[in-house]
Amino acid sequence: MLINPLKTKAEEKQDKQEVNKDKVISDIIGYLIRNYSEYLSDIDMNKEMVENIVREKVYKEYSNMNTEPTINAIINRLFGYHILQKYIDDIAVSDIRVTKYNCIFIKKNGRWQRTNESFEDENDYLNFVRYCVLKNRGKISNEVPIVIVSDRKNNLRIEAGIEPVNVNNPNLVIRIHRPNGIQSIEELLMSSAEMINVDIYQFLVQAMIAGCNIVISGKGGSGKTTLMRTLINKIPEDLSITANEETAELYSTHPNLIQREILSNRAENKNITLAMLTAHSLVMSNDVIVIGELKGAEAMVFFDAVSTGHRGYATVHADSSESTVDRLVTLMKRDTKAQMYSNEYLTKLLSSSLDLVIYMSNFKVQEIAEVIYNKETEKIEYNPLFAFDVEKIENGKSIGKFRKINEPIGTVKRKIEIHREEIERCFA
Repeated sequence: MLINPLKTKAEEKQDKQEVNKDKVISDIIGYLIRNYSEYLSDIDMNKEMVENIVREKVYKEYSNMNTEPTINAIINRLFGYHILQKYIDDIAVSDIRVTKYNCIFIKKNGRWQRTNESFEDENDYLNFVRYCVLKNRGKISNEVPIVIVSDRKNNLRIEAGIEPVNVNNPNLVIRIHRPNGIQSIEELLMSSAEMINVDIYQFLVQAMIAGCNIVISGKGGSGKTTLMRTLINKIPEDLSITANEETAELYSTHPNLIQREILSNRAENKNITLAMLTAHSLVMSNDVIVIGELKGAEAMVFFDAVSTGHRGYATVHADSSESTVDRLVTLMKRDTKAQMYSNEYLTKLLSSSLDLVIYMSNFKVQEIAEVIYNKETEKIEYNPLFAFDVEKIENGKSIGKFRKINEPIGTVKRKIEIHREEIERCFA
């Protein structure tokens, strides 16, 4: 350790105390995780009890320190996100990614950048990862080394990984949702994001009024959830909705919506999967069923429900609008009951359930296509309606032009015509 010759002995002593304090804080949080995890999993309920445990531990073993500031620092750490909190509070930051105790990245205004922040050491970082999972009612261990939890209070989705799955270091990936920002499709149209233009806005409003079933596809962070939230909020209040998600992300303000989240990392027979939530939605007098993200067997349950008359909205990971249906068929076959069906049958089921695919990239509506079933070829065809032509990428933002390609010719056209009077009243 280098000594600064210009520092006084008092300053050197203060620096040493600060280093010791950080080490003490890390050690005590590790102690709480090992011995009082049941209290930390509901920290708000057990705040007074945890404070007493911390106070007793500090006074008993670290009485030579400035005890009250140390206790306050520990409590603040327990109720926040430590050195990451300022990025969670920064509205320009959408994601945080920690790959090592001294490698912290943030996605700000759509671009990744490395910060100068660092945890105390590898043990301090591991304790932080464990605590982030624990205080959001999750469990992470060598037996369950990869976990996804949600912090509903702060609108966070947290993914964490440790050994033996992670090779070198624990990881922490935090997606920050800001539902108090863009809530309506009108706000989305007028925002600086330029996700849609006027023509697409008018078309999507018509499609929502007409009850078209929609799947929004794209990679993670492409804007699927933001667009989905605005579409859900456009559904009339006299229609009942249940939204089912792996982790809560939609945060819709629709008054007639029930939002549900899976339960995992419990005893096997007590886990509640997305497929179970979707199936249960069928007995809840729902007009509309929403799936935050289709990932597996729930896809079969969802499209089976939509084919019987429910309205349906979902997102899925895919790399184009045309590859979306193939991706959906693959997911449907993860339901063991669906494996007895041919791809052709499942494709036909999709064609009677799905009206529109919206493909998103880099926070833009890249393509909108109408899904049409060709009875002669027994295959799905796509009628492209809108596209965005990228001319350049500037500061991480796609610059280009939207263009209208075709008019709807199939089920979408028929549904819009049926609701023509209602649509005209809306735009009037």
